[in-house]
Order: sequence, then structure tokens, then C-alpha cells
Amino acid sequence: MTDVKKIAETLQDAEIVVLKVLTKGSATIEDIANKSMLQESAVSRAGLWLQNKDLVTVEEKTYRYVSLTELGQKYIKQKLPEKRLLEAIKNSPKYIDEIVKDARLDKQEFTVALGYCKANNFAEFENGKITITEYGAKLLSQETPEESLLKKLSNIEVEERSLKANEKTIFENLNKRTLAKLTEKKIRTFAATELAKRIISAVPSESRIGQLTPEKIRDWEKHSFRRYDVEAPTPKIYGGKKQVYRAFLDEVKKELVSLGFQEMSGPLVEAEFWNNDALYMPQDHPARGIHDVFFVKEPKYGNLDDSEQLIKNVKSTHETGGKSGSTGWRYDYNEKASGRLILRSQGTALSARTIASKDVKNPGAYFAISRVFRPEKIDATHLAEFDQCEGLIIGENVNFQNLLGLLEQFAKKFTNSDKIKFKPSYFPFTEPSVEAHVWHPKLNKWVEIFGAGILRPEVTKPLGIDVPVLAWGIGVSRLFMIKEDISDIRQLFSQDLDFLRKAKL
Repeated sequence: MTDVKKIAETLQDAEIVVLKVLTKGSATIEDIANKSMLQESAVSRAGLWLQNKDLVTVEEKTYRYVSLTELGQKYIKQKLPEKRLLEAIKNSPKYIDEIVKDARLDKQEFTVALGYCKANNFAEFENGKITITEYGAKLLSQETPEESLLKKLSNIEVEERSLKANEKTIFENLNKRTLAKLTEKKIRTFAATELAKRIISAVPSESRIGQLTPEKIRDWEKHSFRRYDVEAPTPKIYGGKKQVYRAFLDEVKKELVSLGFQEMSGPLVEAEFWNNDALYMPQDHPARGIHDVFFVKEPKYGNLDDSEQLIKNVKSTHETGGKSGSTGWRYDYNEKASGRLILRSQGTALSARTIASKDVKNPGAYFAISRVFRPEKIDATHLAEFDQCEGLIIGENVNFQNLLGLLEQFAKKFTNSDKIKFKPSYFPFTEPSVEAHVWHPKLNKWVEIFGAGILRPEVTKPLGIDVPVLAWGIGVSRLFMIKEDISDIRQLFSQDLDFLRKAKL
């Protein structure tokens, strides 16, 4: 059974004032504010509190209003462009330049005015001049429907449904000309429930304290306090924290550093030489077209003067195999094309730069978490920009078995999955090559997360390395999706506050 007295004792002053107004009939927030002298924001808060206590019901309706834009208000003072055009030619035909000057019309206003006058037979061209017609002359002596509606809407808002049928048509024309606009307003109406009518009669008449202070608590026997509902719902407070995907990337970086890997870095705007050529991708490879790479429009080419000898080495390898022991791709390598600038399409470009660096260590282990760009159609599994995690292990004694063990360790660590499988693959810059797949329970399929292999001599020797190099690339975004059971990659960069607040770090 509802304890009317207890509920009445929990009511705040604003709630009581609002209830007293509503016991006389339903009212909008604006009406309540006018009758109670409360601010509208205070009325809104009190209404929501009362709604939570089942003391009021709320009905929300959307109303549509029409009003003038700033341009519409301007034309009330200056007259519409079509009227000004007709006034400029009422005494004699004139050339366009004369009309624009006399009527003080800009290019856009003149175009609109002339189109309106021609469409309604108010003006016509004659020997290169614009002449007013009989209908146009009559229009000058009367108010147009557009002018009538502009005056009606001057400095006020009018509910759309109050417009007459012909006024609605005129409004649509004014709206197209950006002279009038349509806005929607949501009006909330509060009404007291039957329980509220019983509650209001039980409200204590004496003044009660609702906000506690140390002084009032010390002298509590002298005061009357409002009853507090300790079971009332309270808003959740969410503290600031790192974005969950960003935190995952930092976790991956920390793990790799702890394993002895050194971080690589490089530019987002990259020359094709580092992105493709140095990785033994032939210049006519289909993955180097506009459907797979973003090309930079200006500047079109970058400066590779400091890589002149490397370019010669790579050119020789592409054409004949150079010192790699292979026969190369057997085509004429274009040195100019090697400087073409693109947005980095694969993080492996950082691996090429590192291998060619004078500071590279042998033995050594390197990694990078890099943002890459590809012109993909954005959907649940593809983005136009995403993150890759690249790695290299350089050393005399490293082998393919070491690579598989490392990939398995990474997969288990970062996906929390034991369902991992490897399958042979092909990459232009590694041989042998392998793909690592992890089972995604929500998608109910195997998802590729690694591409890896041993860099071919055609990659390492032109860049100055003559020992085995293990290379791997992780689809780090997919790793995160599997770990967090996310099926839509767009969620990684979501602005969904509910997801961001509830995500566990």
C-alpha cells in the first residue's frame, strides 16, 4: 500500500509548487513557470522528479513553426529582388548592367529575379534589353503573395498548420529561396495523477530543510527536515579513462617492448620506393593502382636523393635479380615512379626503412604500430584507415619455426583464443609465407590476423642485410575485435558514450 505521508514528506519545494499548479489542470512547462514564478529549467527538473515518483504524467508533442530567415527579414525592408527589377525597367527597357546597378542587385539576386519575372510573364527580352510586360506593370501596383506572407511572418513564428493552403505553397517557394524556414519544437505537458491529488493534501504545512549543513545538523532538534528517499535512483558517475582501443594498442606496444622489440617510426606520406619497390613489389603489380592506394595530388613526387644508391640496388634486383640470386621481375624499372607520393598503404614500409638504416642492429628485433590508408568501402569489416602492427627479427640463427612460435604466442596473448591455425600464403616480399587465423565465435568463422614470413633476399640484400629476417604483420584492429567480441570495426572509433563508458580496460 502506498504510504502517502512518506511520499509527501520527500517532496522538494519546487515539486510542491509544480504539483499545486497541476492539481488545477494540466499545463506546459512555460505555463507552470508563468504561474509559479519558477524558472523553466527548475520546472522541467521538478517535473521529471515527480514523474519518477508516479505523481505526474508527461505528454510530448512536436509542433512545426514557420518563420523568416535573416534574408527574408532583409527583403521586407529592401523589397524582393523581382519587385526591384521591375521598378528599374518600368519606364523604359534596359540592359542587364543598367538594371543591376539601378536596382542594386547582386549577381545571384538578379538571376533569381529575372527567372521569376520570365516564368510569370512579368518581363521579356527585346533587342538585348529587358522590357516590362503588361502583367509586370500591374504587379508593381499591388502586393505579391510572397510579400503578403513575408509581412505576416515579420518578427513572429506561425504554426505551420495555421497557414492556408495557398500560403503553404508560397511558403515552400520562400523556403527554397532561403527566405523562410521551418522549425520543430517539442512541447511537454505535465498532468497530475490521482496519487498526486492525494499526496498534495498530505504535504506538511511547516517549512522543512532540504539542504544539510554542519550547523543545521548540530542543531537538528530545532529544525524540521525533509524526508530523504535513500532508495531513489541516482545518476551514474563515469570517471575519465583512456579510450579502450587506444589502451589496447598501448598494451600491445608494452608487451612487445618487454620482449625486447625496439619501436620503428616513419612518415604517413610515403614514397612508392619504400612502400612497394624496396619490398620487391613490381611496379606493375595490381595492388599499386588507384583502387588500392591513395595518391597524393600535390606534391606528386618526393625527394629520394639520399637513397640514390639504394634505388640503384633495388632497380637492379627488379630487372635482373641483382646480387639476390634470382632472375628478378624482368621489366624496365622506372626510377621516377619510385618517388611517387602516396598515403602509406602498409606498415611494412617502416620495415624497409629500418633494414636500410645505418643504425639497424644484427641481431635485432623491431616493431611498429602504424596507421595505414586504403580506399576501402567502409562497412562492418573494412575502414579506409586502420592500424597494423609490424615486426622484424634479424639474426643469423632465426628460422621459420621461431616465427610460428612467436605468432602463436601473440595470438593467444591478445585474443584470449586457443583456436589458432596456420596456412601457406603468398606475399611479394617473403618466402616462405604464412597466414595465421583465429576463430571468431560471434562471426562464426576463421579471421585472418597475421601475415608473416622470411624476407626474401631480393628485399634484404639490396638494402644491405645478408642474414635471415623474420617479418610479421598483425591486423591489430581485428585482434582487438576478437578479444572484445566486437563484430563491427567501426565501433573502434565510435562516439557511442554507452560503449566507451562500459568498456573495460
